[in-house]
Amino acid sequence: MRPLFRPFVGTLAALGAAALTTTLLASPATAKPAITLTPGDLPRGADVAVPHVEGTTVVDGAVRVTISAPVVRLLGKSGSAYVVATANKQGGHGRIFRVTAQGDRTLLTKANVYQTILSGDGARIVATKNTRTSKSTITAYDATTGAQLASRSFKGYPSALDAETDRVLIGTVDKTLLWTTTGDSVGVVNAKPGYVGDLSSDVLATFTKDPYDGGCTLVTRITTGAKLWRSCTEAVAAFNPDATRIATVGILSDGPGPGRVDARTIDGKHLGRYQVRANWFGEITWESQTALLLEVNGARKAFTARCTGTDCERASKLRPAETLRAA
Repeated sequence: MRPLFRPFVGTLAALGAAALTTTLLASPATAKPAITLTPGDLPRGADVAVPHVEGTTVVDGAVRVTISAPVVRLLGKSGSAYVVATANKQGGHGRIFRVTAQGDRTLLTKANVYQTILSGDGARIVATKNTRTSKSTITAYDATTGAQLASRSFKGYPSALDAETDRVLIGTVDKTLLWTTTGDSVGVVNAKPGYVGDLSSDVLATFTKDPYDGGCTLVTRITTGAKLWRSCTEAVAAFNPDATRIATVGILSDGPGPGRVDARTIDGKHLGRYQVRANWFGEITWESQTALLLEVNGARKAFTARCTGTDCERASKLRPAETLRAA
């Protein structure tokens, strides 16, 4: 399960640009009314229950570990430790660490913080290193020691979507691959470009073709190719833990983040629509099977909202909103 918004934007960039004129297959009239998430309108609920980052501090219940770095991302838990990615303010000089609850750090590798994932079982990290061509190198490392386990070059602007044990799901500009690192075998699991996937739940979101040229989203089973949902105006941002629900954003969402997020069942039934009056949503993740966590970056304040269907509450303290600096 990969909930990050940036890989989705990167997939759109790799696919190119034109104009989208198609419409959603499901009737817009079935959508729930949009809920505008503002601090004053939301009741204060419980704090976020899953491991997450607040500023530069990893928070997991009573555990709080502050990381000294301008950019800190939590890739997930590996056993009782945390796999944390750090970078400078520009997102460069990426480092991947294994961090204990006591704050002890072990450097695992140097890698792009936005192109590195932790496998679902917490045993491996998988990093993509881009070149100036369409070819990139994807490398798997042990999440405990940092030892390199396997490495392979792929064409077509590849992106590691998910990993589980020795399997890595890879989306390219024209197809979706499954790399089995034990034995170094590669197979095509879908003839369309994948951009979000979950191996443990057997689900994959692909584009039928370039969304800027009329392409649509198609959600299917990885193993059988069975079709679950199709949309020509929305793209999947995250699957919930058992892939019975999805969070979606506009199919052409770009920039720092989307201004609207929808919750649906895996077959497209609409459950809720959430929007921010100004600015954007940051990370989009599922806290549980039904509760969606949204990083809200509003006009003046930022916070995390928890939404279940049409019920939303604030799940964090308020903090100053992030503003974009002019180049």
